[in-house]
Amino acid sequence: MSGIARRRWIAKKVSRAAVAAAFSTPLARGSHDVARVLTYHRFGRIPLDPFCVPPFEFDSHIKYVASQGLGASLDELEAFVRGDRALTKDAVVITSDDGFRSVWTNMLPILRNYDVPAVAYVTPSLIRETDALPSHLPSDQPEHYMSWTELGRLAEHGVAIGCHSFTHRSLAQMPLREAREQAEKAMELFRARLGRDVLSFAYPYGTRADYSDETARMLREVGYTTAFTSQHGPIRKGMDPMALPRVKVESGDPTWLFPRLCHGAMDAWRFVDQGLWRVQLSR
Repeated sequence: MSGIARRRWIAKKVSRAAVAAAFSTPLARGSHDVARVLTYHRFGRIPLDPFCVPPFEFDSHIKYVASQGLGASLDELEAFVRGDRALTKDAVVITSDDGFRSVWTNMLPILRNYDVPAVAYVTPSLIRETDALPSHLPSDQPEHYMSWTELGRLAEHGVAIGCHSFTHRSLAQMPLREAREQAEKAMELFRARLGRDVLSFAYPYGTRADYSDETARMLREVGYTTAFTSQHGPIRKGMDPMALPRVKVESGDPTWLFPRLCHGAMDAWRFVDQGLWRVQLSR
């Protein structure tokens, strides 16, 4: 990794720790009125890769969630947003994005060990047709994606499946007609391959440049019931179900950060999200 990339990594880690330390509250002061959705991507041991969380770190995260009784399912969260049910204080929903194979090999066993529910947001066009791993990994791909068989078994083991668009493109950065095709084709393929409807959506990238009122309205018309962004913050009853925030979990954070993150320490990162709006829009 280049020196510039290393310095960026260090700067990001310092910034996240500073925000978490500045906005932490005593853990006992959690709230029954909010929940949080935590975002992971991949699981493994790749140094200086914020999107690849080592399994031993993920194990410690899920152990904490289980020990505190914080884990909630997608169905429970959706009912909470509608105002139809209460959740435990500072409940969290565990999610992963993209559909990489380490969700099957590393994430699932840990979730099952602690009996914690989760959601895997998957880009269906990237799911492999066969279980046999290709001999070559594309240079722009950090690891293989799951197969349809593995994805189906993931669902059988209690991990809900969500949609991450058809080809992992920013919906707000394309004509609305194309965005609708992304949403419809993904829904149709999930139904054909898994034999079930997939009605929760996570915006690819999820920055403020990647979703809009128009995309939210379109997803609702297509039939999706919830949609998640990558904007940080808590979820409250009555929020717009088509623009729900999530909180990103990264590798390389200090061990004390994750418990505080569950109780709101990284909610303030939304100000960083908002400050990057112009950069995100020009991407």
